[in-house]
Amino acid sequence: MRRLSSLILAATALTLTAPAAFAADAERNDRLYDASGASVAKVNRVTENGDLLVIYKGKVRVIAASTLSNDDGKLMTSLTKMEIRRLD
Repeated sequence: MRRLSSLILAATALTLTAPAAFAADAERNDRLYDASGASVAKVNRVTENGDLLVIYKGKVRVIAASTLSNDDGKLMTSLTKMEIRRLD
C-alpha cells in the first residue's frame, strides 16, 4: 500500500509542475525581450496559467506561457515583435 501511495504522489507531483512563465520566473515589471533579443515591454500581469499581459503599441497583448524562457536572466519570448503586434 505504501508503494502505491508513493507512486500516486509522484504522478501527482509530475502533473502539478509550474507553467512555463513560472519556470521562466516571470514577475510584474520584468522586462520582456523578443526572439531577436530586442526589448518589447514590461510585464503588466502574470495570469494564473502563466501567460503574460503586456502593453505593446498601445494595446494589451497576451504572451502565451509556452513561448517563454529565461535566457541568462532575461525573460524571453520566442515571438518576434511582428508576431506580438498581431496578437489580441
